[in-house]
Amino acid sequence: MKTGVIFYVAGEHPISEGMEAMDLAKKLGIHVDRAMLVSRTTGYESVVDAWWALLTKGMKCVMCCVVTTQDGENFKLTAEPLRLCG
Repeated sequence: MKTGVIFYVAGEHPISEGMEAMDLAKKLGIHVDRAMLVSRTTGYESVVDAWWALLTKGMKCVMCCVVTTQDGENFKLTAEPLRLCG
């Protein structure tokens, strides 16, 4: 089953230029087929838009993780991933 994750970036700090969602997944030790970012400045504007994008790309299991950053490069999970479907 293909798995996707949405990283919802909470907080005021912007994400560094060139930050990719799959790179973030690898840094956090989350193994998925696809990843999407949702933030005020980068990526999708809402979790629903990112969720739809993952579903249309064939993901059967989609999770959402809330992450925070202090410098735009190092991220920390604030809670366990929430399974949206699958």
